[in-house]
Amino acid sequence: MSIRRLHYLVTLAEEGHFGRAAEKCNISQPTLSSSIRQFEIELGVQIVQRGHRFTGLTQEGQRVLEYAKRVLSEKEKLFEEMSLMRTGLAGKLRIGVIPTALPLSALITSNFVKEHRGVTIEVVTNSAQDILVGLEDYSLDLGISYLDEAKSPKIKELNLYNENLALLTPARGPFGSRNVVTWTEIAQTPLVLLSRDMQNRRVIEKTFDDLGCQVQPQIESNSLINLAAHVRSGAWSAIVPGESFAFCSTPPDTKLVKLSEPDISQMIGLQMTNSERPSVVTKNFFESAIHLDLESVF
Repeated sequence: MSIRRLHYLVTLAEEGHFGRAAEKCNISQPTLSSSIRQFEIELGVQIVQRGHRFTGLTQEGQRVLEYAKRVLSEKEKLFEEMSLMRTGLAGKLRIGVIPTALPLSALITSNFVKEHRGVTIEVVTNSAQDILVGLEDYSLDLGISYLDEAKSPKIKELNLYNENLALLTPARGPFGSRNVVTWTEIAQTPLVLLSRDMQNRRVIEKTFDDLGCQVQPQIESNSLINLAAHVRSGAWSAIVPGESFAFCSTPPDTKLVKLSEPDISQMIGLQMTNSERPSVVTKNFFESAIHLDLESVF
């Protein structure tokens, strides 16, 4: 069994297409197909569901995929440790971040990469649940997410900051002169909100439900930038994490107003797999974040 074949299988599962997987692995499609078939012969099981195109892995193939990801993860740890012994900390981190925390992720990553020039970081946006899945299947090294999601003993967590919901509103609108508004007051305001698959939106709807209010946003998006652009147009307000815009500043002609009665906040934190032998880079990144004081930035 070769590391190369494990890499081919993981890439095929990620791409879901023989041609794209072969291109990503810098080999021909027949070579990829032949390698997977030889792997099946070695193991004595069928890994890929047969058909004119890739339709998925068999039950046995899913188990092999889990093993392959673990082995490749251990390989990366070995190379990182050897690199550390030779030239210092080096390697690649893949960090999943919930959309509302993306503007602040730079505060968490920038100092680390400045100190460790041999480390590269890929930041991708995911839902809180997808981040947990990514950490458990080794497709992510770290997550920046809500910590009040369903807990898992497989995940190690570190508190970073509290996310407080606020109203982003046109500066010349009805709330432009206010510093504080209540949830009840804005229930009838034309709103643009984050999409329903996001925890932020679920918290917003629960808050309105608890107050006996119903809201029907005209526009939904999974992008804070898109919400802010609609607010700037002057016709809508948006309920957003205040910290995101406190750090990156509000768009021109808009204002951030505190939301109260009730005050709603959620803890954002750093997550990593609770492994006995985490990668050197992942462990160092997590430990460096312990010393961050993000609350002082706002």
